Amino acid sequence: MLLFAGMFLLADRAWERQLTERHHSNLASEVASKRTRLESVINSLVHATIGLSAYAEARPGLDVEEFERVAERLYRRDPEVFRSLTLLAGSRIHFVYPLEGNREALGLDVAEHPEQGDSFRRVMDSGQTVVAGPWELEQGGVGLLVRSPVGVPGSVDGVTNGSPPAPLFTMSSVALDFEAILERAGFGQGSGLVQLAIKGRDGTGARGEVFHDPQEIAAGPIEWRQTVSFAGGEWVLLARPAEDAIPTARPPAWWAFGIVGTLALGGLSWRVTGYVRDRRRLLAQYHALVSNLEDATLVVRGTRLLWTNPAFRRATGRTPGVLGTVEDLALFHPDDIEGLPADLDFSEEDPEPSGRQVRVRMADGHWRFHLLRWVPIPWEQGQAMLLILVDVHENRMLFEALAQARDLQDALFEAMPGHALVIGEEGRVYRSFGDAWARGEVDAEGPGAIVGHCVEELLPEPVARQFLAVVRRALSEGALQETEYLLDPGVLHPAGSAEGYAPGECREDGQRWFEARVRPIAAHFEGRAAVVWHALDVTARRHLEERLQTLAWQDPLTEAANRAALERAFPRMSSRARRQGEQLAMIFIDLDCFKPVNDQYGHAVGDQLLRRLSAALADQLRAEDLLVRLGGDEFLILTGSLASRDEVPPLIERIRGVFETRWELTLDDGALVSVVVTASIGVAFHPEHGESLSELIASADRAMYRVKGRGRNAVAWVEGDDVR
Repeated sequence: MLLFAGMFLLADRAWERQLTERHHSNLASEVASKRTRLESVINSLVHATIGLSAYAEARPGLDVEEFERVAERLYRRDPEVFRSLTLLAGSRIHFVYPLEGNREALGLDVAEHPEQGDSFRRVMDSGQTVVAGPWELEQGGVGLLVRSPVGVPGSVDGVTNGSPPAPLFTMSSVALDFEAILERAGFGQGSGLVQLAIKGRDGTGARGEVFHDPQEIAAGPIEWRQTVSFAGGEWVLLARPAEDAIPTARPPAWWAFGIVGTLALGGLSWRVTGYVRDRRRLLAQYHALVSNLEDATLVVRGTRLLWTNPAFRRATGRTPGVLGTVEDLALFHPDDIEGLPADLDFSEEDPEPSGRQVRVRMADGHWRFHLLRWVPIPWEQGQAMLLILVDVHENRMLFEALAQARDLQDALFEAMPGHALVIGEEGRVYRSFGDAWARGEVDAEGPGAIVGHCVEELLPEPVARQFLAVVRRALSEGALQETEYLLDPGVLHPAGSAEGYAPGECREDGQRWFEARVRPIAAHFEGRAAVVWHALDVTARRHLEERLQTLAWQDPLTEAANRAALERAFPRMSSRARRQGEQLAMIFIDLDCFKPVNDQYGHAVGDQLLRRLSAALADQLRAEDLLVRLGGDEFLILTGSLASRDEVPPLIERIRGVFETRWELTLDDGALVSVVVTASIGVAFHPEHGESLSELIASADRAMYRVKGRGRNAVAWVEGDDVR
């Protein structure tokens, strides 16, 4: 028994040590996951905002209206993160979007700002994108500033080394909500066993100051330091275990086993089996953590492939049976293999922490650019390398397309596309040219038919007055002017579709929109003051803008209304109900256990289910009710005016009837699967439970979460000011 007791104590100490090591390994993996997610979020936002500076460089004559259109499209991509988008002329903020809430920033001299001046000078000196901050913004709140140069690096006043004037704009600056970025990167979520801080304000890395330390750990010992690399700088993620005790407590059955000794040999066998099960479960949890990474991921040891996640298998179409070597996959483009380790042996950590761009063969046989990074991780009681492939193909193609667009722009100006006129101050046409004539898209009289005529003879009176006003303004100001106008086909401009638009794209009355750029001729044309009037047919673009305006109010997946449409409709519907002495109902619907559908069958099947549920819910509503997809698996229903609350229960019953349906969905391989989902529903009334839209949604949300707490698949009503 003494011998058994000694063996028992040795085994107990070994178990305690193993639990401690596993706990430490899991914490290290969690820190690496946090760093990867933060790096991915920052890089995706930085790359998404660089396009603003490229656009400003390509359009040096950018005015406030065009800036607001471009900025609005970028802002709408992620309004929860984007705080403001600005363009700087010299060192001062010239344009800002949205203007509301950001007026204080207009005219701000960034170079003289005590906090932001350093990052401004870094951009101007290096000509590279810089991520500054986080700083307190002039308009309130804390934000990251993504600054990208426009034009020649180092020039603030627009003149460099005697060269012609540089563009008006020096750089773009996009303010991102720092707290929203942290939330999206998963900070504040997780087990709570790791305390985190970030240092390297203004992207200065290890030499920078600590700027995010909610638990004040930077002054103490740090267990892990992870470099967060992104375009424009880097941060250092500091982490240490929380002060909670390491979970090493053994179950009472273990101690009972030690007491009874040899009389409990059967219990010993059972505990050993339970230990194996626990280990497999922890390993499965670790695999699940890596499996949930959105980027294609592999685990290798040397040249041998150990594991691939679902994202990798979906993207590349490779499902290795008996896992071999990385080389067997024929994954990388032959021209890119020279820049990778010899024989694709990933035994050492990547010396380039920013990653390497490689082309990866996808499931459809095409090559796509990816950013390859590999880092060491513990894997099945050994060290391995985690290879992460981040898809940067769209960004690469965007930069190449922008470069091609600049070259194409130069060629277009040389070829003079569309239709161009030389018009004198008095409105007489002196010359007509452009490649529209060369392509034969005009009548038989040719370009000379309008030469010598005044615009009053060629155009309707209102349009002629507009022409003359623009011509005289261009001559008096000596600057480029822009204008748009509407004309019948063949009036002044070529009768054919010079830009290749189909006739069906015209207005119903056959008229077409033209955009003109009017530039004064420095030297008088044949002894007379004149301008070059260059016009393009922009009918299709106008139609596209109208269509995009419509799509702004619609959820692209389910075709239900989106949050913007709800915010637009709520004031009108609430005002109508108030005038009629009636009320509105807000119904918050959250699907129960929807995530397992995505996890088991894939997001494509989950999207099918959302679309069909949305259509079924819409069929149960009245014409005046509004169905809104709030995001993910959450829906809102804002009813029309209600004379009584008694009108709501029948609607709720019809809605719940939708969730009693068994849905037949199609998998990727064509097989059918039957799915049943339920919903937790919260109901609030306007104005009793909320005067504003946000208050009303919050009331209904609280009622819905009361259902979640009771076990889901039910309805809760908000009574009075409290949820009961």
